[in-house]
Amino acid sequence: MNPYLRDLVDWRTRAVFNRNAQVYLRNWRTAFLPPALEPIVSLLAFGIGLGAYVGAMHWHGRSVDYISYMAPGLVAQTVFATPFFEALYSSYVRMFYQKTWDGILATQVELRHIVWGEITWASARGVMNAGVVCVVLAIANALGVLHVHPGWLLALPAIGFFVGWCFAAFGLCFTAIVPSIDHMNFPVFLVGVPLGLISNTYFPIDTHNAGLTAVMQANPIYHLAESYRALLLGDGPDRHLVWLGATAVGWLLVFGTAAQGLVKRRVLGD
Repeated sequence: MNPYLRDLVDWRTRAVFNRNAQVYLRNWRTAFLPPALEPIVSLLAFGIGLGAYVGAMHWHGRSVDYISYMAPGLVAQTVFATPFFEALYSSYVRMFYQKTWDGILATQVELRHIVWGEITWASARGVMNAGVVCVVLAIANALGVLHVHPGWLLALPAIGFFVGWCFAAFGLCFTAIVPSIDHMNFPVFLVGVPLGLISNTYFPIDTHNAGLTAVMQANPIYHLAESYRALLLGDGPDRHLVWLGATAVGWLLVFGTAAQGLVKRRVLGD
């Protein structure tokens, strides 16, 4: 096993996770409600508002209404964006402004456990927000606003938890290299937002371009959106779920290892 991945199951990693969870529970109203409501606003604005003009979408040779098409992509976008931004902003605040990491390092916990604790916590935040979106989708489906297979909604956050690790590790790499919190705009608007938009989340991407197709095949957000879409609109799991597992593990190995080295250099100066 990769030595960095071994630390993922260490008790000191769980201690960092529990610390973040306890602080979160003290301020859960302000920490949970605004981020969780944002995807709901997007569902109303794009799914209902824009959907009235778009009409039906063609997916796998059949016609589906736009709000039903974008609903799985909205959950996928939430699973990506929540860990990514949590690892960017919240981890940076704990590292730089609050000096929380310095205090933790005075205990038996080492920096590598902090990194994995932050990654796991960010992924858990993604599950929370994705769960809220799934509840809203279940209600909308019951009311006939959209049409999905509600039985698969329970599986979406569970899949998102494991995939969220790679997105959090990806975000933590930028946390370790930006000079200040003002520079977060660069990874957000030059990396995070474009990456989410070219992943078949809100609209399908033309894959006739070979370069773009290669980027999408290596992009777990794309496979996450298509896997969710196959579960909610199709007949169940398809090949994208296999691709999702492969790309997510690849991202976790690459960016998880990179985050360890970059954070170590940032915090300890090594």
